[in-house]
Amino acid sequence: EFAAIKEKEKKEDEYQKHINEQRKVAQASLDEAVSRMSETYEEFTPRNAFARYVSGFNATHQGIYWDQFEYLNAKITLAKDARDTVLKNGGTYFDAMKEYSMYAKMTKVEMLNVIKDLNVKHNFTDRKTQSYFDVNGKLPRVENDLNAPCYNCESNITKVKVTVTETSPITAEKLKPISQSDQIVNLKNKISAIQNDFVNSKNIIEQKKMVHDMNNILKQIQELSNS
Repeated sequence: EFAAIKEKEKKEDEYQKHINEQRKVAQASLDEAVSRMSETYEEFTPRNAFARYVSGFNATHQGIYWDQFEYLNAKITLAKDARDTVLKNGGTYFDAMKEYSMYAKMTKVEMLNVIKDLNVKHNFTDRKTQSYFDVNGKLPRVENDLNAPCYNCESNITKVKVTVTETSPITAEKLKPISQSDQIVNLKNKISAIQNDFVNSKNIIEQKKMVHDMNNILKQIQELSNS
């Protein structure tokens, strides 16, 4: 009986070794297939596809496009990690996608703030010019072009109004920076600082905290703008 038990254990061990060998062969085959696929589709990865897109622009403007890509890519990478963590811990697909959306979403105010800071960084505008835009990124609207103010003018300019009977000069009004509460200005400055740290950080835990902080600040800005 003892010999029979030992023989059975031996066969089970041999069978398990066989299974393990088959798993190794299957994994090696899968790794090889994935490697070939990665090489085949390498040019279609988001970064490489974007590189081809950006290459069509003047070199002067490529930097700002890449900074936009890096910011959005950081958010998507973080969102994927959050989604996969939920699934790995046994969460539902619905919960995983809810977590993904929380990190990947971008409000209009957040997007405008990123674009504003990048335009300043790459010398396409300055803080003074940006001060003419409201929280939604819009300039004051006028019904008649003759009443349109002069943006960022250093001196008075004169427009000409022409009618059937006469031509008369009109002095264009200088536009003043849009007045925003100190609270909104301070919150926007906080957002800018966090956004800069976020895209430069390689620590997922820190980035997740930054996203939570940004979302809370953006909510405050929206509430203050609507009040």
